[in-house]
Amino acid sequence: MDLPNLDPGALARDLQNLETINRHFGGRQATSFILRKAAIGQKKNSTVLDCACGAGDLTAQLFHSLPGSHLSAVDLQPQTLAYAREKYGSQNINWQQADLKQLPFQDQTFDLVTCQLALHHFSDTDAVQVLSELKRVSRGLVFVTDLTRSALGYLGVWLLVHTWLRDPMTRHDALLSVRRAYTRAELESLARQASWENFQSCGLPWFRQALWMD
Repeated sequence: MDLPNLDPGALARDLQNLETINRHFGGRQATSFILRKAAIGQKKNSTVLDCACGAGDLTAQLFHSLPGSHLSAVDLQPQTLAYAREKYGSQNINWQQADLKQLPFQDQTFDLVTCQLALHHFSDTDAVQVLSELKRVSRGLVFVTDLTRSALGYLGVWLLVHTWLRDPMTRHDALLSVRRAYTRAELESLARQASWENFQSCGLPWFRQALWMD
């Protein structure tokens, strides 16, 4: 789904499947974890950036949970961004195409910066650059959630895409994502290389993990 000029129908089915996965297998739980830890819900006029927004479902969850906030969402893939904008664009979210390795925002622009289920798309070098950018545009509060690479997690995804969500793009992307995902130790190493300080990490349900700096 990262490639340009994808078949619109195949991409839409893949994004709908990702929304299903997020709904039933930990994506929404990971976003809820961010919201509990961030604790900015009572702050009026807070600024929030959701990076690599994908289908937009988790962005919408942030929006509904943070009333009064100013929420921006970015994604590099224009077709994916168009899908999210069409489905959730009636909400007051600023949708924008952007490269996570070079975000088009000034330093310390956002009270909260999130990056959900995206870091595994990047090589080690690029992931360090992404983490550096997330830190740069934040006022100190950054949350990254992602898959955790494991044999058991791969088996679970294999069963899922061979018995239920069997669209070819979803099958390919889901299995590749688990193979590319970082372990918790690897993710912590990337954070240190990106000059993150006083960060924490933990495992989450459904073979996911969180890394945050506050």
